[in-house]
Amino acid sequence: MTAACEAPTTGPDRYRPELHGLRGVAIGLVVLYHVWSGRVWGGVDVFLFLSAFLLTGSFVRRAEARRPLQPFSYWAKTFKRLLPPTVVVSLATLTAVVALLEPEHWMPALADAMGSVGQVENWVLIHRDVDYYAADVGGPSPFQHFWSLSIQGQIFLIWPVLIEVTVAIARRLRVRVSMALLVVFSMVLLASLVWSVYSTAAQQQVAYFDTRTRAWEFAAGSVLALLLPTLERRRAAGAHRAIRVALGWCGLLALLLCGLLVDVRGAFPGWIALWPLGAAALVLLAGDTGHPLSVDRMLSTRPARILGDISYALYLVHWPLLTIALALLGRERASFGVGAALILASLLLAWLLTRAVDQPIRRSVYLNAVPYRAAAVAVLALVVGLAPPFAYQQHLLAQERDLQARAVADNPGARVLDPSYEPHPDRDAHAPFLPTTALAGKDWVGVPGTCEGELAPSDPELADLCHVQSAGEDAPVLVSIGNSRMEQFTGAILPLAAEHGWSVVTLWEGGCTFSPEAQISPDCDAYSSAARAYLETVRPDAVLLATTFFTPAGEEIITPGLEETIPALLAQGTQVIALRDQPRLPIDPPICIDENGVDASNCAPPIPAPLTAERPDTAQIAQLTGGRTPIVPIDVNDLVCPDGICSPIIGNVLVSIDRFHISATFAASMQDAVDARLEGAGFRWRV
Repeated sequence: MTAACEAPTTGPDRYRPELHGLRGVAIGLVVLYHVWSGRVWGGVDVFLFLSAFLLTGSFVRRAEARRPLQPFSYWAKTFKRLLPPTVVVSLATLTAVVALLEPEHWMPALADAMGSVGQVENWVLIHRDVDYYAADVGGPSPFQHFWSLSIQGQIFLIWPVLIEVTVAIARRLRVRVSMALLVVFSMVLLASLVWSVYSTAAQQQVAYFDTRTRAWEFAAGSVLALLLPTLERRRAAGAHRAIRVALGWCGLLALLLCGLLVDVRGAFPGWIALWPLGAAALVLLAGDTGHPLSVDRMLSTRPARILGDISYALYLVHWPLLTIALALLGRERASFGVGAALILASLLLAWLLTRAVDQPIRRSVYLNAVPYRAAAVAVLALVVGLAPPFAYQQHLLAQERDLQARAVADNPGARVLDPSYEPHPDRDAHAPFLPTTALAGKDWVGVPGTCEGELAPSDPELADLCHVQSAGEDAPVLVSIGNSRMEQFTGAILPLAAEHGWSVVTLWEGGCTFSPEAQISPDCDAYSSAARAYLETVRPDAVLLATTFFTPAGEEIITPGLEETIPALLAQGTQVIALRDQPRLPIDPPICIDENGVDASNCAPPIPAPLTAERPDTAQIAQLTGGRTPIVPIDVNDLVCPDGICSPIIGNVLVSIDRFHISATFAASMQDAVDARLEGAGFRWRV
């Protein structure tokens, strides 16, 4: 018998201890990078790649043997195995967040817990990261690592359907199944990779978590699973043993160096992700060489196998331990001693989770005997994992609604600053303030209606930004335009507009002050240009914009570019409400209150001195005012920071939800004062 015949096969159709060990090494390195470097590493990409390699190989073997593919059975057994450990870690993490962290962490954690169990956490994170207005609760979510497992779960649902359809078409056309699948997965790989490269360059924060930009990594694993048997049949394994040993070590070395040489978080998942996937492919191509100094021998040792056994559980538990510990310690990164303790704790918990939950369910003969039993376990896990966070989320929201019902009496907010204010006779002196710190991050002003008809923007730049609170087809129109700070102030305008029969159009872009020609950034400049064109087209009856800007450096300046825009608006008969910018606080009020109490003096900083002086645009406003159409200056900083002190609570209402934004609740309580000031400055609700 020849050496070629005696050499072990490396195809995907057998148990591969080196693959199992590679998975363990990949996750182990992810843990090390997370804990001590504060960076991420391509090990997650390797994990996704290997998952598709195994999945595709399994289905191809069934298809070529003319056996039923049974996707339902695959889904049942797969999610029966994946969901129970996920649920245990998710509920334990949620319990730790509620017990150990401040209330402002709770609502995001509840959404994350449901997203993690429901296999959609990557989309939850995309929504939060893209949403400029999402609360920054200090540090990453303890559930953030579930993004990759959610993408994996979604692919595990999609891939069997794609394979089933392709196999059916191939059999009908009398085409070889493996060749048809190779064409399909190559097309998926190419399309997803092109989109990944483009999206990573255009919106990397979104691309990192996007299933569509990651699909090519799974497709690459599938393509390798389809090609590898052919490659194995065409070579004499023994004759190439030295080359295969070298390939294995090159692959492992490339994996180790990837996280050191590449900013994975800042560059992935574009073409650079080919690095870790190519490295993993080299290890798989090397296969089982039988050489005592080979990578496959090292990856097949007992320590590597044990690490592979607990790799899933290790990935689940290490991130919540790390993020919660750092939050409690007030650190951005773990010291060597703290990191070592966290890694040891993660290994122990991963071993316990594997022994107590993963292995008993995965190896259960009773549960594996019938797909419906496995499916029942998966469904039960979903119910157990989703019900508690959903119930507690609804409890917090119901609690908030109950408090809102008594807001007029118990939470007057800025109304208490009116010299004629008198407390409500039914006031509860012990009522909690609104919004609670647990829900402060949700207290944003929102306008649900989309702009349609004559109010619809023609520029795609504004398509997702334009919203309207409509008062009818022929109602006067006020446009609120600017950044998220303008959004929050508009909470005082919306009820007034509804009372006087005006429609309000909102064009808010987080982080972008409306400042034509200011050259702030390409995105903000494009927004301002499109917004200015919209105003020229729609010709609203009034525009609300900020004519001053309080810089992060603590200087109040005139908003650039308005010296041309405002005269153009006035010339077309549009009233201009010129808002003075509001302070940027040195502390985050909700966090400060949780840590120090409502009455702590360090939670009530003085208003920045520039905002107590005459507003810098006074002369410009005076020069422009005097025509038939007024420009109406308004300043509410004495409401936000009365007597020069920015108290966190006024009238039993939380004034600010973070360092930069007043709460929607407090903005609404300013409406009477804002109405009086608008009228006093010459604004006309009747047009």
